[in-house]
Amino acid sequence: MSKPLVSELSAGDNVSAAFVVTDISLAPFRNKPGSYLNLTLKDRSGEIAGRMWDNAEQAAGALQPGQVVMVAGQVEEYQGTPQVIVRAIRPCQPDEYDPADFVTTGPRSPEEMVEQLKANVAEVDNPHLRKLLEAIFGDEEVLGRFSTSPGGKTLHHAYRGGLLDHTLNVVELVKKASELYPGLDRDLLITAGLLHDLGKIYELEGELSYDYSDEGRFLGHVVLTDRMLTDKIAQLPDFPQHLANTLTHAVLSHHGRREWGAPILPSTPEACALHYADNLDARVQGFQQVIDRERDQPGRWSRYHPYFERSIFVGPAEADNQESEQ
Repeated sequence: MSKPLVSELSAGDNVSAAFVVTDISLAPFRNKPGSYLNLTLKDRSGEIAGRMWDNAEQAAGALQPGQVVMVAGQVEEYQGTPQVIVRAIRPCQPDEYDPADFVTTGPRSPEEMVEQLKANVAEVDNPHLRKLLEAIFGDEEVLGRFSTSPGGKTLHHAYRGGLLDHTLNVVELVKKASELYPGLDRDLLITAGLLHDLGKIYELEGELSYDYSDEGRFLGHVVLTDRMLTDKIAQLPDFPQHLANTLTHAVLSHHGRREWGAPILPSTPEACALHYADNLDARVQGFQQVIDRERDQPGRWSRYHPYFERSIFVGPAEADNQESEQ
């Protein structure tokens, strides 16, 4: 019998099922001594908050982020959002769950995306940039990680293969930009698009859920990417210094603003185009992710999302047509 998915849970449901626990913390009670347990429970359909009022310290000591746990409890609604009030929780045995219940994948297979990646590399005419791309993606470990890593922990493309999916979308967008603005260096844009998030293969880790590695927390993927590119460029003889500067500049500045994690602001047309392509794909996919997770909830608008600083319309696209016909 298949387990109930997070997306199917609603207030009043009794729960006895396996979930991946991704966040664990103890919080003090406001009006009495002691602490309660805050949890985030996840499966391939989404995530839901959990609260455990009794025996919280003992339960927390037996849990680790990324662990599959068996949860017994009931779903309640708090401030318009469902949460699980946990009565009991324990680590699962391997034969108590199906890993497929927790692995989220995208619309395209890794094999299909790798072929598209190689086709994009083949479009680069500049011999120095082509050699750089072939040197990086010719490394089987790097290519393997790149084709299976998520694009983010939770915000966008947070699924197996999401990093490559996002990368290919960004490359398609910058290629369109080069058609609209012929003055752009198309080879530089394709290369920067393919490499801009390369460091995420070491920033994030995990199989059933994702969290930041020590390298990811200490350095972040922008710095990790810059280090990987600098090291690889140094191994290529006669790589032009100005080309190295403009490529690494585009990668370092692709977040666009310092408050968004960019150590330097975009200062070339190619860096500007890369930033907006990256932001466009991340935002649109992030919106769609919210819609997919919350479209079955009551109402036509999502809950407020602090990252987007807004609620998002999730109601049926034909709603206005239906209303006009009545």
